Amino acid sequence: MAEEVRKLLSNDQSLNRVAKNSFDAMDSDKSGFIDQEELYNVMVNAARSINAPQPTMEQANNALQEIDRNKDGKVSLSEFVQLLRRVLEEMLDQLESVEMQRKKEAEIEEQVNRQLHMFEKYLDDSGLAMAFQLIFAEILTKKIDANNVFTYTAMRLRQIGKEIAHLLPKDLTSQLAE
Repeated sequence: MAEEVRKLLSNDQSLNRVAKNSFDAMDSDKSGFIDQEELYNVMVNAARSINAPQPTMEQANNALQEIDRNKDGKVSLSEFVQLLRRVLEEMLDQLESVEMQRKKEAEIEEQVNRQLHMFEKYLDDSGLAMAFQLIFAEILTKKIDANNVFTYTAMRLRQIGKEIAHLLPKDLTSQLAE
């Protein structure tokens, strides 16, 4: 979507065509200007279409004053084009911000996955996964009380570590990074 907005902003002819179509739809009396009443009607219809509270005439007047650059009490096509450009530029900023956030999240997820892979490799290479399977089987077989599972697991890990320490390579952690 950001690419479409960027393309529209970079092509004045396309932007003017889109603005003119929207402007003509709002200019109900075909005067070539959007007055306060027409702007109010557009705001009411927009609010109704999204189930929002109906705007007041004062809100329409405030919006008109913000859009009406030459302060003649109505919006010309050129003022409407400027408004549309400003709105699209703000929209593009938001879309680009969302895209950047998604890229950051994807990078973080990729980094987490790499670290998980390294951890899984460490578990396999060190025998910890097998040790936990053995301990789990012992807990079930010996019917270790639920309150003592943590203590039993810690004790068995210490024992298993001492029993197999001589079998493990001295530089196990440095091999995992490869």
